[in-house]
Amino acid sequence: MAAILFLVAILGLLLAGRTQAQAADYGSKPLFCFRVWQLGLALALPVVCAADVPMIAKVIAVAATASAFSFSVHRARHSHDLDDLHF
Repeated sequence: MAAILFLVAILGLLLAGRTQAQAADYGSKPLFCFRVWQLGLALALPVVCAADVPMIAKVIAVAATASAFSFSVHRARHSHDLDDLHF
């Protein structure tokens, strides 16, 4: 069960990184673009999944991670330039 939860969280991290890379205005687009807190969260998640804690704590940790990554995806998809606000 923990492996499935970990796999879902890692796929969310990859989706968030790819979406942020596509939203960036860099000269050469990278394949993935991560923030430091996202990488820290991705590194802390295996520790929580491997720890001897109840399954509900693992589910809560993965749900919190997934919601944080989905917020990143939403923010990257709906990012606007300041010029767009002043038609």
